[in-house]
Amino acid sequence: MAEVLTKAGVLLAIIALGYLLKRVGMFARKDYEVVSKIVFRITLPCAVATAFFEGFNQDPTLYLVSLLGLSAGVLLWASAFFATRGRGEESRAFYTQNLPGYNIGAFTLPFVQSFLGSFGVVTACMFDIGNSLMCTGGNYAITSTLMGKTEGGRLKTFLRRLFSSVTIDTYLALLLLSLLHISVPQPVIAFAERVGNANPFLSMLMIGMMLEFSFESSSVKKAALVLSLRYVAAVVFALLFYFALPFPIEIRQVLVLLSFSPIPCMSPYFTELLSGDGSLPSFAASISFIVSVACITGLIVAMGVGV
Repeated sequence: MAEVLTKAGVLLAIIALGYLLKRVGMFARKDYEVVSKIVFRITLPCAVATAFFEGFNQDPTLYLVSLLGLSAGVLLWASAFFATRGRGEESRAFYTQNLPGYNIGAFTLPFVQSFLGSFGVVTACMFDIGNSLMCTGGNYAITSTLMGKTEGGRLKTFLRRLFSSVTIDTYLALLLLSLLHISVPQPVIAFAERVGNANPFLSMLMIGMMLEFSFESSSVKKAALVLSLRYVAAVVFALLFYFALPFPIEIRQVLVLLSFSPIPCMSPYFTELLSGDGSLPSFAASISFIVSVACITGLIVAMGVGV
């Protein structure tokens, strides 16, 4: 138990460090963008590659996990879209972009990497393949089209955004290598492992640097509503994943943690494209980081993960 709390405490301390360093002026507000490029383009793909090299097998269950990630995103998007009929474009944009989707690569994956090892990371990555189809552009492409914002090629834009993600490209390349039974040279594995080890630190530091808090009453009410809906859905999904799925316990534990992942980093950007307002979703995302830290840490302790 002490080891679990220590590991979780270290991750939380790194988030606090990133926030404090920004507050005292060591980092500017936009410096997180540099760190995010390093995370999403270098350390995260290396961490994913290392996990696949060590823990991937041709278990059909893992492909079903990808389908679960996609299904969860589609279900939450549809709920948000139909619930906002007649409430205006601003509300529809905010809820359809911030209710569905999970920030797995930059947030939950470091927890899984620290507590559940390579197999846990592979499971999280397989879920994220389905999840990413929606939160890296799918939510935006579908919503913008149904809202009548059809200028340009939405399918082309969606595919370009999807396959310009280094993480998604890494997932697909690793799956292809595995399916073709192509082995990777040991020096490449050693390099990926060394660089991937930096991912938890840089990801948590980035999250701390991204935190922004605004206390306007209107922002608080809207953020509270979307977060309440997200975490009620998280409880429902977690219970279904843990008690209803005939999967090994290690996979079910990972799925429970993933259910409580925060709002994706791209959601404020897509919301601003649809409605012109990026401040509210940025505030909601910041609060979701804090809530998810508490939930995931508590679940790790409750399930005895990593003990």
